[in-house]
Amino acid sequence: MSGPALHPQLTWRDGALGCDVGGASVRFTGRAGGVSRGPYASLNLGTWTDDDPAAVRENRRRLAALADVGQERLAQAHQVHGSDVLAVAGDEDLPGAALERVRDADGAATGLPATPCVVLCADCLPVALVADGAVAMVHAGWRGLVGGVLESGVARLRAVGGTGEITAVVGPGAGPCCYEVGAEVHAALAPLGPAVRRGAHADLPAAAELRLRAAGVAEVLQSGRCTICDPDRWFSHRRDAGRTGRQAGIAWLR
Repeated sequence: MSGPALHPQLTWRDGALGCDVGGASVRFTGRAGGVSRGPYASLNLGTWTDDDPAAVRENRRRLAALADVGQERLAQAHQVHGSDVLAVAGDEDLPGAALERVRDADGAATGLPATPCVVLCADCLPVALVADGAVAMVHAGWRGLVGGVLESGVARLRAVGGTGEITAVVGPGAGPCCYEVGAEVHAALAPLGPAVRRGAHADLPAAAELRLRAAGVAEVLQSGRCTICDPDRWFSHRRDAGRTGRQAGIAWLR
């Protein structure tokens, strides 16, 4: 087997959008299936939102259950719209239940079994990377895309033991149908060429695919879901003026 690029198809399973790729599983949660209320209803996984902490803990327990692990096994960073991706080589690299141990980064990669890599999003793209023996999950907004976070994810995936061809799965995020941006963002994305601009709108999924292909990723699977478009299905920071929850991208070795 030369790698995990097996032409997977995203389908709804266990209440999340996902697929299995080689020896790994990838899931993207929506806003349904949790216990939060109000603007955070219902599966808000954002620890740093103003939601009830007890509700978030229960929602995170449900997230971990997708991979049949406890919350302490979730490999997650405190996202800062940068380009660093954590290498999780052992249990000492996991934050566990202690928020003070969560490090600043925009993704995680691991070759450990039963150790799901997690990012939280509400318009930025969650991007899973899968190779033989390793997985990564990366948080990619426009700043991260420009700053090289996807390339960092690929490098970390290799560093933790990923071999063979890489498959990327780009999850739900702000789509070109809705993501209107200003001159600063257009200028930052301009080196990627005209494919990433749709009039006043930016095409983040297209930008991500261009960066992934340039980094040597063999296959890129796009979800095609826009978080801004569908308030019943997804949280959206832009649509809801910042008062909203966070959905997750999660990937783990089976």
